[in-house]
Amino acid sequence: MDWAFIAAGGALAAYQTWAIRVRWVAARTLEPSERRVMVGVLVATRGLGLLLGLLLIGAGLARLG
Repeated sequence: MDWAFIAAGGALAAYQTWAIRVRWVAARTLEPSERRVMVGVLVATRGLGLLLGLLLIGAGLARLG
């Protein structure tokens, strides 16, 4: 079960990092007001997903020890 947490967290964190990068590159072409909204949405959605992935990794590592 411990390795499942680590694997799931790693996969989730990797996906969220990739999704943030893709949207960040796309946000460069937006106007400043739209860019602020995009950054807010990234933090509220993808950022929380990334945090969850890191928490899953931490939980898996804590259960190993």
